[in-house]
Amino acid sequence: MKKLFSKLPLAVIAVILFTLSSCIDIDRKIKINADGSGTETQTFNIDRTFYDLIFSMVSSMDSTKSKSIKDSLYNHEDMLGKIRQNLSKQEGIEITELTGTTNADSSATYRFSYLFNSIDKIGYATNISPKELSGEEKNKSEVVWKDSGDRVKFSLLYKPNTESESSNDDNNKALAYLFANKYIKFDIEFPYNIEKSNGQSFDGKTGKWSFPLVELMNNKDQRIYLEVILVK
Repeated sequence: MKKLFSKLPLAVIAVILFTLSSCIDIDRKIKINADGSGTETQTFNIDRTFYDLIFSMVSSMDSTKSKSIKDSLYNHEDMLGKIRQNLSKQEGIEITELTGTTNADSSATYRFSYLFNSIDKIGYATNISPKELSGEEKNKSEVVWKDSGDRVKFSLLYKPNTESESSNDDNNKALAYLFANKYIKFDIEFPYNIEKSNGQSFDGKTGKWSFPLVELMNNKDQRIYLEVILVK
């Protein structure tokens, strides 16, 4: 896919990159230990819509390369390589699983699991845009773990890029139909029981959050914010 992108006009690449985020469901399952270490498995599904859009756009430019284009789109190693490179260069993160699969409906599923030795590392893996996944943009998440003795406050804040050009905002709104009903979901198991949470639900040590991507893409001031109070 990397060679394919290098041959595309910049305008086409821009549309593709914005559409990529719009066609993804992201599911994060995290377990945090008392010392701040833990594990996460992150799964994201990319709709067939995304692949069909790129195939149609590129084929219209050069129909003779339609087969090679489709083969490139479903060669997952490029995306896996970016994720591997981005996470591997972070001290305190150890990748334990990294896979990319083409599903029966021509969608794709990527999954990676990792161990972390410090809770702030889960903020690094919150990156959701193609530039963040490739490491071109800095981490925009802030993680707090404040232990006051009998209680612990945990929060995760993901700050969007507020410097996006207005034309980019227009593109996101125009493509809204592609990311309707898409979500970033968090399922976090803590080492202590949850007393309060701003999430959709919590039970014992586990809290759940869900954020619609359409709001994150259309409103550049929209933020992902998770907060819980834990009782030791």
